[in-house]
Amino acid sequence: MPGEASRPQKAAAKAGAEIRGDVLLCLAQLRLATPRQLKALLLPDQQGTDYVRRALRNLRADALVGRTYRAQQSYWYCTPAGLAEAAASGELAPRAGRNTGKRIAASKTGLREHGLALVDTVVAFHQAEVADCADWQVEVAHPTPAGNLVPDAVVLLADGSSAFVEIDRTMSYARLVAKLERYDAYRNAPPSGRGNAARAPRSHWQETYAGPSLDRSFPPVLFVFAAAPRRAAPATREAAFHQRAQHVHGVNYRIIVATTTLGQLTKHGPDEPVWRLVGRGEGEERCSLDALPKAR
Repeated sequence: MPGEASRPQKAAAKAGAEIRGDVLLCLAQLRLATPRQLKALLLPDQQGTDYVRRALRNLRADALVGRTYRAQQSYWYCTPAGLAEAAASGELAPRAGRNTGKRIAASKTGLREHGLALVDTVVAFHQAEVADCADWQVEVAHPTPAGNLVPDAVVLLADGSSAFVEIDRTMSYARLVAKLERYDAYRNAPPSGRGNAARAPRSHWQETYAGPSLDRSFPPVLFVFAAAPRRAAPATREAAFHQRAQHVHGVNYRIIVATTTLGQLTKHGPDEPVWRLVGRGEGEERCSLDALPKAR
């Protein structure tokens, strides 16, 4: 029939236009992503990435996103104009210091792969309906007496609680333990402000994560170990981290720390028993995210 050949193209154009805003928000939220990752977040039932690629080309034509090619793969990120449009939509959580992701996408030092591993983590949580893509904040500074703590991400979970997420590919064990010690400093930072007659002064973590009645405990710290060239396998690094992290003050009491590998997380999902608790002396036993104990 005349015109039949153009129907798939017209359908792709329509779908690309419909998800244009969602693609822009995802890139603004996560800094960079591949078409495959965006499809998994926005169009999980689609077989291919045609609709997502159409939306990306649409956004690029308006100078709202950019791309970098490496090893026959395209990595997409927001431009400053794209960040401004995403912020103007009112659907992006306001915050200072949000960057475009261009430097990360072009990086040759492993920074791009670290960012992509974080997006794969977001996809795993999204597919398990544990947290939506919009419920993630990337690299937000948290003040401590020893300097700012900057988690790789903070996620608001479907049950209303939060979790800190750290991605490791190449960091030394000493730096991983030092970051865990920074979490302990953040957890034990003294209250800020003077409070008032209605309530006592609160620390930053209580103001941000404990809820109005302080009914929520300190968020768990989740480490996800991902593969990297010329590094030990993620499971090996995870085991070595456990040996060192169990000696950090506050772990297994004031701070709950759990680990997994990106392979396990993407295969089974965060709601399955993929998390191994630090400092519990339980060997390789793992639990699901909702079975993690609460910090005291």
